[in-house]
Amino acid sequence: MTHAMALRVCFAAIITCGLLAAIVTLPFAALPVAYIGLTLGLTAAAVTAALASALLGVLAGFGTSLSFVISFGVPILWLIRLALLSRRPDADGAYEFFPSALIIVQAVIISAALASVVFLANIGADQGLPGVFAQSLQQAPQIAALIRTVYGPDTDLLGVANIILITGFASWPLILLGTLQSAQMLAQYTGTNLRPAETHDRLAMPVWFDFALVITLLGTWVTAGWVSTLLAVFAAILTGAYFLLGLAVIHAISRDWSGRVWFLAGLYFLIFVVAWVILPISLLGLLESRLNLRRSAPREPKPPQAPPKSDDDEENS
Repeated sequence: MTHAMALRVCFAAIITCGLLAAIVTLPFAALPVAYIGLTLGLTAAAVTAALASALLGVLAGFGTSLSFVISFGVPILWLIRLALLSRRPDADGAYEFFPSALIIVQAVIISAALASVVFLANIGADQGLPGVFAQSLQQAPQIAALIRTVYGPDTDLLGVANIILITGFASWPLILLGTLQSAQMLAQYTGTNLRPAETHDRLAMPVWFDFALVITLLGTWVTAGWVSTLLAVFAAILTGAYFLLGLAVIHAISRDWSGRVWFLAGLYFLIFVVAWVILPISLLGLLESRLNLRRSAPREPKPPQAPPKSDDDEENS
């Protein structure tokens, strides 16, 4: 690793700590790590994550550092590794990179696995993880008072805890994938991307996602307690995958619209401001898996080019 690369890695680690310190920018905490990974390679990304974790341990304590490693560090490094995987089937052929759809599948599996571990770790508590979280809300008078001010004095904190847990676990894979996509766009803008630019016109979810979504939704209704909440978390995570597919459909069918930029800007603004917009977009993605709505706007993907050399390649040569 050259001095210039080392400086970029250290700078990215410092930015990561800054993004974590500011609550508003917390979802973008792994963006510097992802950018380093998609421009310099997996080794540089791992060093960045390790430096950021060490800085957090010194500045905010071991608990914060461990939370970063579990929530952002390890998952984003795994997704970076997948994003940089490539093969060359023929000697004269183009490189094929790990499909975007399978990266989404991996993010869904990671999120569901982490949710299962967290729920099972609190299986001995009254009402499980939702009960523990509701008790934490009750023990924070200001937060409990704010919730009851917004939703009414008779608001059940256990119900609020369930909603927060479901939406929180569902948003986590979207944050990871959004971070990876944002880093890829930045890398393409600077011309340093290791993974070639690609469109998502052919993005599709595996068939078993449909069955898994139906089973988890049915399980949510026929079970009770923390088991029902966990199944609802699974359903919400799967719905998030269809939300991404729905966005791909919208980008494909609006390609030739004259006001496409303004339409997409307004749509993403609504997504950030009004959360329920995610539901019809997810439904659109679910319908796409059965109706192939993008066939009206076909586009053949450009063959990916050979990847530039990363820092990992230089070290192995």
